[in-house]
Amino acid sequence: MKSKSDKNQSKLPWWVELLFVQIGLPDSWLSKYLKKKKEAANFINENKKNIVYSAIIIAGILYIYPIVRYTSSSASCIDKTTKYLKSNNSNRSQNAIDINSLAVGYCHGGSLPE
Repeated sequence: MKSKSDKNQSKLPWWVELLFVQIGLPDSWLSKYLKKKKEAANFINENKKNIVYSAIIIAGILYIYPIVRYTSSSASCIDKTTKYLKSNNSNRSQNAIDINSLAVGYCHGGSLPE
C-alpha cells in the first residue's frame, strides 16, 4: 500500500522521466531549463502587446514581399524589352506608348513582332 507522502507527490512529466531519470542527464540542466521557462513565460506575459504587434508586422511583410518582388521583376523585364525594341526599331516610326505596350505584352507571355 502506498504511503500518504507518495500520493501527495505529483507524477513527473514523461520527458523529465525519460531524459533525467532514464538517460541520466545532469539535474542542473533541468533546473536551468525550468528557470528559463519561467522567465520566458513572465516575459511573454509582460510583453503580449508588443509581441502581437511584431507578429502582425512580420506577417504583413511576408504577405507583401512576393508582390513587390513580382512587380520589380516585371518592371525590370519591361524596361529591358523597351530598350531592346528601341534599339532594333530605330528606323520604324513607333511612338513610346506602342513600344511600351509591346514590351508589356512580351513580358506577360506574348511574343515580339518581327
